[in-house]
Amino acid sequence: MQPETPRSSTACYRCYKRKVKCSRDKPCRNCRLANRDCQYPVRDRNVSVSESYLRSLEARAAHSASSIEHPHPHPPPHPPLTPVEGSLESRAEIPAQSVVAQLSDPLVEDPTSEVFVSGLKRLRSPTSLLGVNEFSNPIGVASNTVAEGSQIQRQTYEYYQLEYDTLSTPCSFKLPPYPYALILLDRFSVFVGHDWHWFRKQTFRRRLESTYKDFRAKELKDRIWLCRLLIVFALGESYNSESAPEVRLLGDESDTRDSIPVDDDETVAKRVPGTEFFEQALTLLQVRHEDPSIDQVEALNLAAFYSYSLNRKKAAYMYAGLSFRMASILKLHKPSPSSIAALEAEHRKRVWWTTYCIDRMTSTEMGLPPALQVHQVEQSYPDDSMLLPADRGEFYDAETHTTQVQLAFIHADICENMKSIRKDNTTNVGDLTRQILQRLEEVRARLPPHMSFDVENGMPPAMKQMADRSLASLYQRYHQCFVLLLRPLFLKQISYLLSGDTIKAYQEDLKFLTNTCLRAARTNLKIIIDLRSCDRMTRFGFWESLHLFSGLMILSLAMSVNSRWPDSFAEKSDDRNTYDTAKGLLNEMILAGNLGSKGHGQMLAEVEAFQNGLFGAQLGGFDLQAWDMDEWINQLLAS
Repeated sequence: MQPETPRSSTACYRCYKRKVKCSRDKPCRNCRLANRDCQYPVRDRNVSVSESYLRSLEARAAHSASSIEHPHPHPPPHPPLTPVEGSLESRAEIPAQSVVAQLSDPLVEDPTSEVFVSGLKRLRSPTSLLGVNEFSNPIGVASNTVAEGSQIQRQTYEYYQLEYDTLSTPCSFKLPPYPYALILLDRFSVFVGHDWHWFRKQTFRRRLESTYKDFRAKELKDRIWLCRLLIVFALGESYNSESAPEVRLLGDESDTRDSIPVDDDETVAKRVPGTEFFEQALTLLQVRHEDPSIDQVEALNLAAFYSYSLNRKKAAYMYAGLSFRMASILKLHKPSPSSIAALEAEHRKRVWWTTYCIDRMTSTEMGLPPALQVHQVEQSYPDDSMLLPADRGEFYDAETHTTQVQLAFIHADICENMKSIRKDNTTNVGDLTRQILQRLEEVRARLPPHMSFDVENGMPPAMKQMADRSLASLYQRYHQCFVLLLRPLFLKQISYLLSGDTIKAYQEDLKFLTNTCLRAARTNLKIIIDLRSCDRMTRFGFWESLHLFSGLMILSLAMSVNSRWPDSFAEKSDDRNTYDTAKGLLNEMILAGNLGSKGHGQMLAEVEAFQNGLFGAQLGGFDLQAWDMDEWINQLLAS
C-alpha cells in the first residue's frame, strides 16, 4: 500500500492568508488546483546546549564589554515593521512559527547598499563581537537583527537638478462660481466620493473655501492642489444626469426647415461634461519625480478615474501606474510607524488602498499585469476605531472602503484562477469557482446591517433614499464578480446544447452555477434601472456602462437559448422588459456622448446578430462540425 502523503499540523501561507480551509497536504489541494507554490511555516526545533557552553559565552561577553574603551550605546529599536504586523489578519491569529518565518522578508526585499553598510556598522556591537551570526541563529540566542534592519534610514543622495524640476509654465483659467463649485463637490461626494479615499474630505472643503474667499491663500499658488480641485470639478460635472438645454436660432425663428439634424456620429462626438476642467488640470499636473508627495498620488488617482469618462483607457493605466510607483516610494504600502499620528496613518493607509484598487481596475481593463500581486500586500484594512471623534469627519465609511478592497482581492483571484480552466476540461472548474463563491458569500455575510440589502429585485426604498449611491456601486461590483467568475461556465453550457450533449448541459452543479451567473447579471441591470429612476445613474460612467453590457449579454443569451431549448436557464417573466429597459439606458448613454458605451453598444449588436442566426427556430443546415466552438467562446469572453 502506498504511504500516505505527509501532512502539516498548520495551514500553508496561501490558505491562511485567504482564510480558506487547507488540506495540509504537501502541496495542499488549493495550491495544487491553482498551480501555485505551496509553502508551510517551518517549526522551530529545540536544540540542547550544554551549560558550560553558555557560561563560556557569558564570560566572553563580559570580557568584550570591559575591553571597549568608548562604548556606543544604542537605544532600543522600535518594533519591526514586518509583513506580519501589516497583514490583513490580526496578529493574534497568526501561529508563532509563521511569525518567525516571515521576519526575514525585509532582508530579502531590500538588498540595497544601505542595508549592507548598516550591517558593517553593526559589526561594532558587542553582540557581533561574540561571533554570533546575525543572519542565522542555530543556538537560539536572542537577536534583534531584523528589528535593527527595519530602522535603516536611507542616506539622502544628491542628484542633478533640471529646469523641469522647478519650471512652472504660465497659465490662467477661471474657476466656476463659488455656489456652482459647492454643487460640483457635493455631486462628486454623492456619486463616487464614498467609494474610495480620494482626499481628506473636511480639509478639502476648507481649502476650497479658502481658495475662493482669501486672495492671499497659499492654495492659489499650489498647482497640485488646483489640479486636484479641477479634476473634482470635472468629475462632479460629468455626473450631471441631464444635458444642458441647447437652443439654435437659425434665421427665421418660426422656420425650422433649415435646422441642422444631428446624426449619431456627431452626437457621440459631443464634448464630455467636465472636459474643460480636466484639460486645465492637466496643465497643472507636473509630476515631481524626485520629490513625490501624497498630494501628487491623490491627483494621479483622480486623473486615472476621470480618464474613463473620456474612454482613455491607456492614459488611465499610465496614471495609475505612476501613482502606484509614487505610493511605493512613499512606503504607503507599509504599516505606518507608531510615531505617526493616527489621523495621518489612516490617511496614508486609505490612499494606498485607493491606489491599489485603481491599479487593479485599470490593469484588468487593459488585459495587462497589475503593479502588485495580492500576496505582496502588507497593509491592514481601513479602520477608524483609533481616530479621535474630531478626526473621523475626514473620512467616509470604513466598512464601504474595506469591502471595495476585499472585492478587488477577489476580482484578482478570479482573473488568476480562470486561466486554469481548460477548453475541454471541467473536472476542476467546480473547485476553482467554489472557493471564490464562498469568499463572495462571506463578504456579503460580513456587511453591517446598514449596508445589507436584498437587491435581487432592484434597490429597496430605503436604499433609494440614501444620501449617496455608494452602496449601489458596491453591489454592482459585487455581482459583477459573479458574472466574471461564472461566465465561462455559462458559455460552456451553451456549447453543450449546441453540440447536442444534453447530459452534460443539464448537470445539476453546472445549471446551478450558470443560473447564479444569470441572476447576478439580472440584478445588476435592475440596480442600474433603479438608479436612473432616482437620478443617480452615471451617464458618462465607464464602469456603469460595462456592467450594463455584461448583464445585457448574459440575459440576451439566456433568452435566446430558452427560445430553442426551453427551461435551459431560469428565466423570469419580466426578463424581456428588463432587457429592453436596460438596453434603452445603454442607448441613452451612447446618445449622451459616452464613447465607452458606444463600444459596448456595438459589441452587444454583434452578439444579438450572431445569436439570432445561431439560436433560431431552425438551424437551417448550420454545420456544427465546422463551427469553432472554442473560438466563439474566447471571443465572447474577451469582451
